[in-house]
Amino acid sequence: MYLELRGPGGASVLFTIASDDSGSGSVIGIESTLPSRTVGLLRSYLEAEDRDWAHFMSCGIQPLSGDPHSRWLRERRGLVNMAWQASDADAVPDPSGFEALLLIRHPGHTDEREVTWEEVARANGVAISPTSMWWDIAVTNGRPPPQDEFDACDDRFGWPHDGAEGLGEIEALFAVLSRNTTTPNVAFGTIFDTASLAWDSYGPGSDHSVAYYSTDPDAVIHPELAVVPASQICSPEVTLLRTMPVFQTKVDRVTDMKNLARGRAHGVDALWPDGREWLLATDVDWGYSVLGCNGVTAEAVLADDGIEAVALT
Repeated sequence: MYLELRGPGGASVLFTIASDDSGSGSVIGIESTLPSRTVGLLRSYLEAEDRDWAHFMSCGIQPLSGDPHSRWLRERRGLVNMAWQASDADAVPDPSGFEALLLIRHPGHTDEREVTWEEVARANGVAISPTSMWWDIAVTNGRPPPQDEFDACDDRFGWPHDGAEGLGEIEALFAVLSRNTTTPNVAFGTIFDTASLAWDSYGPGSDHSVAYYSTDPDAVIHPELAVVPASQICSPEVTLLRTMPVFQTKVDRVTDMKNLARGRAHGVDALWPDGREWLLATDVDWGYSVLGCNGVTAEAVLADDGIEAVALT
């Protein structure tokens, strides 16, 4: 297999792709009239892409192979509207066309174990309702709740891990969701990174290799910089609370994404199956997630002892 590119000025690049000796990989050759430094940069770029994709695929991310239902997702943005948390007494949770809307509480933590929000509320002697937030039940520096939304670390129970990191801890949830879709092996998700994925600065590093911007958690240069490879820049974007690129995965691979990076991207912030039976979403500032689904799925989630979930509608 080969690909030849020719420019109007006469420059040419010929890429050849052949199977390697193992039969499971490929060897890419480059012949070009371009300067050797440029050819070396192209080669380093392709090698870095290969390393990035190997890392992404080991974490459950696959190249897109189908329509990620962007319009369907936009029509359900109301699911992540948390106006009912605020002082607006008339605001109510929006199921966005789903039969049920659940709040999935991310676990709190002691040094030894995970704890539920119900357990924290009982230990702190406060009431808890389906719409209670962590700051409504936490005791911070000896002060009874409510606490400041962004300073609600409980003296004994810490606080739930926010966003994708906390969601990825709830393995039982993805087992239930896998059983409640016709397409467990074809699902779509989004990743948010607080560095905005550094797309504007994506490019070769000082050694002419884009590994400088690798998501590989073992990268020795800027390991805290979590960005996707150039091939992911072509992914479509969707907007829930934030604008994020879409990728493809399997429902039961989401928990593998905790190994995605040691930087600012920690996993999936939204997930939906190709069958569109449910939509799961979280945010980097949330110690919980929301799930829109049908009644059967809601019953299964609420009945599982490994998931702390409450019905909002």
